[in-house]
Amino acid sequence: MSIPEVPYTDPTSWRIAMEASAASLSMSTLNGPRLLDELPWFQGSFRLTPAGLLAGFTLRLPLPTRPTWLREEETAELLWESVSLEAAGIPNQFSGRTRLRLGRRETFTDVSALCAKIPVGRSGHPYLKIVLETVFPSLSMRWPREARLRLRPVTLKLFSEIRFAETTSLS
Repeated sequence: MSIPEVPYTDPTSWRIAMEASAASLSMSTLNGPRLLDELPWFQGSFRLTPAGLLAGFTLRLPLPTRPTWLREEETAELLWESVSLEAAGIPNQFSGRTRLRLGRRETFTDVSALCAKIPVGRSGHPYLKIVLETVFPSLSMRWPREARLRLRPVTLKLFSEIRFAETTSLS
């Protein structure tokens, strides 16, 4: 089955498959990564080129616990965005700079991404698989607390899929 000629930039043709999405935070330790939190959902968008290449993203990840230093009017969510991802020289891989913001604290760091076209999914239709990963200094964000107290870097990883919207005609 070939991929239908529906442009990836048409927001009515595609949807983020939240049922196939998840994010996690882990801390580096001497014994390897240690899971700190799972972030089960997010809001936001991925920016794709007409060919289905990942160009950027803006995501809001609600936190399972509110950091004590957040001001009352600040939302307990992590903003994660990158506006200029570029091909990394390896098929389906991209890299760039990303911004993470939590309340009034923010940091900029590198991000790596994988965006692969899967020719046929369980539904019988093609879809895009996206994996994002960044490592940031917990001290600069004063979060997560457990990593900050140990001065450990934190890895934020997100898995998601972009699938045809149910209303899209494939004929």
